Amino acid sequence: MTSVEMPRKYVPPPLELVKSRIEELMPPAARAEIDGGDVLLIDVRDPERFEAGHLAGAVNVPSGESAREAHDAAYAEAVKEAGATSGDRVILVCGQGNRSARTADALHNEHGFTNVASIIGGSKLWSDLGYPIEGEIAIGDEEAETHLEGEEDTT
Repeated sequence: MTSVEMPRKYVPPPLELVKSRIEELMPPAARAEIDGGDVLLIDVRDPERFEAGHLAGAVNVPSGESAREAHDAAYAEAVKEAGATSGDRVILVCGQGNRSARTADALHNEHGFTNVASIIGGSKLWSDLGYPIEGEIAIGDEEAETHLEGEEDTT
């Protein structure tokens, strides 16, 4: 019997699995921690979206589509260069909380960051609640698909 080499394609783990093994924060809890200081707030969206608008005080360390780049050792190094060691409190945010959850999972389970969390609802919910942002929050294609699914235009 001959062995067949299967093509290697990156398939992200199911979001439910990812979210079951990370810490997620509701925006009020995240804001309390951020306002308290001693937290590195990282926006994992693409630089263009970050520049258009982001949570006040956030730094941009993009993790790529579906947080694919977060699995690379270079990503953990970029987070350290942004100011976090593996034991520091790191709070991640994206457009709606999915990419940041995947990034938190990679940082925690692959790179040894022990105190990392993702903001539920991302910068969209943060902005909707009237919390401090710089600029205007732009939701990208990846986030918009899940946000608009099932909504009908009633205007």
